[in-house]
Amino acid sequence: MDIASFVTSLLTSFVIFVVLVLVFTWLSRRPCNAPVYYPSLLLRGLDPWEGRSRGTRSPVGWIRQALSASETDVVATGGVDAAVYLIFLSSVLSILVFSGIVLLPVLLPVAGTDNALEKAAGLNNGKAAQNFTQLERLALGNVQKESSRLWAFLLSVYWVSFVTYFVLWKSYKHVSNLRAAARSTSDVKPEEFAVLVRDVPVPPPDQTIKDSVDSYFRALHPDTFYRSMVVMDHTKADKIYQEIESHKQKIARAEVVYAESKTASKPEGTKPTHRIGFLGLIGKKVDTIEYCNDKIKELVPKLESEQKITLREKQQQAAIVFFNRRSAAASASQTLHAQMYDRWTVMQAPEPREIVWSNLSKKIYERQIRQVVVYAIVFFTVVFYMVPITAISALTTLEKLREKLPFLKVVVDQKEIKTVLQAYLPQLALIVFLALLPSLLMFLSKLEGIPSQSHTVRAAAGKYFYFVVFNVFLGVTIGSTLFSALTTIINNPRGIINMLANSLPGSATFFLTFVALKFFVGYGLELSRLVPLIIFHLKRKYLCKTEDDVKAAWAPSDLGYNTRVPNDMLIVTIVLCYSVIAPLIIPFGVAYFSLGWLIAKNQVSQELLSLTQV
Repeated sequence: MDIASFVTSLLTSFVIFVVLVLVFTWLSRRPCNAPVYYPSLLLRGLDPWEGRSRGTRSPVGWIRQALSASETDVVATGGVDAAVYLIFLSSVLSILVFSGIVLLPVLLPVAGTDNALEKAAGLNNGKAAQNFTQLERLALGNVQKESSRLWAFLLSVYWVSFVTYFVLWKSYKHVSNLRAAARSTSDVKPEEFAVLVRDVPVPPPDQTIKDSVDSYFRALHPDTFYRSMVVMDHTKADKIYQEIESHKQKIARAEVVYAESKTASKPEGTKPTHRIGFLGLIGKKVDTIEYCNDKIKELVPKLESEQKITLREKQQQAAIVFFNRRSAAASASQTLHAQMYDRWTVMQAPEPREIVWSNLSKKIYERQIRQVVVYAIVFFTVVFYMVPITAISALTTLEKLREKLPFLKVVVDQKEIKTVLQAYLPQLALIVFLALLPSLLMFLSKLEGIPSQSHTVRAAAGKYFYFVVFNVFLGVTIGSTLFSALTTIINNPRGIINMLANSLPGSATFFLTFVALKFFVGYGLELSRLVPLIIFHLKRKYLCKTEDDVKAAWAPSDLGYNTRVPNDMLIVTIVLCYSVIAPLIIPFGVAYFSLGWLIAKNQVSQELLSLTQV
């Protein structure tokens, strides 16, 4: 990519970001959008506009609010996970800032004043003169072989390593203290007094699983054991309960529709009806309210009967054991409770809302087999996703498009269109392609038998990180090099090492644009929340009939750690790896993580700041 295309990409991304910030400023002031921008306040029954002026939501006002929020505020609003994530962003920002203070003023002049690229072009009689840009002149590739200037790059590697280790050490201490403070708070949480027990052995014939768990833990912890709760197979009972809840929702919606149908000319209104056949398209037409009430009366006794059967006959080999002290539960979660590793597996209990109940009863051997199968699937997914990624890297260039799709020549030969396509086409194709993966990885992680939702998110994030590093970082870097020099590799296979060493710095321009596009456009969309806003208004207009439906439409969620953290780690990998090869990437990394820190803190803490101003 030439310098004109790069600047065009950067300026266009910046303009888009400014527009999105202005859109956010305008939309966040409108009361009808409060459920999207202030969901936590509404859940507490508070008015987002009470005690504050809507005019304070200026294009830079959100920055001031984010900066004024303390770590205690963040923990109170978003939890420890959100605070640790912000520490991660600030730690990476510190690494890049301290590294850039030395690398930028030292390495840029060292590389820019050499002439290895020009000499290489001269040796080829000028044929290679257009194969490098001004950006590549400021990278390691412009330094001649065996030059004493290489010492500057070598010493810079040690400087970046030292800064990274030091900042990570400080951050580790910070997170440890933060977690200890959160665990020692006076707020009582039930999971802090409990442990999760899996792989409970089959009890003797005269005992139930609950009796076995109670007697075992009472013998090991006689002074601190309180009680146990055995996990049940409540699949059938849940199905009946969900059916009852579905009928209740239908009644609530039907009553709203019935009330809206009453007019002055027709005060009796029209009762809603529906068909009871396949998908409501065929079958007998019935009165919705009467039919659903009859079904509830029919299902309630079935639910009560199934609950009794579940408690009596469907105990599973897992339990949650409660203690009378936090310290006892913490000690038990770190203690080996049996000589055989496949029995009495004990771990810290998750929050009740995070437990994946269907996974608790899975035995250790089943979990291990599932884990092997899942990681095999992930391995093949990662490896074979590289084929289309490499194809995108090689084919999403204007030259390849003109060659493979001749009918596009008329379009791509236009100067203005050519500049925009050359700046954005490869990056947009890559970003869209990656958006298809997270749901698959979350599904596979749950199949492993992981007991809690947060651990599932962490497992999915790890898999996604492996994927983006292997396919995006290595795939784009090595794949583009291999495709552009395929003839050289075939004629001289031994020269691949030197070819990669000389050509890898050229991929820095791609990643410069990739990072710029992600932090300007990506963070702009996140700040403006346009997509959630559109989805919310569509749901409210066409799907929501009751207040519960509206609340479900704007219920707040987490920050999406399963994709957010791996994507941030990808940028960390790219920027750190290219920080010495092409130091110009460091300012873009600083911009990415500083803007990411501000927006993430705004998303987490803005509701609390509004509350403190009341």
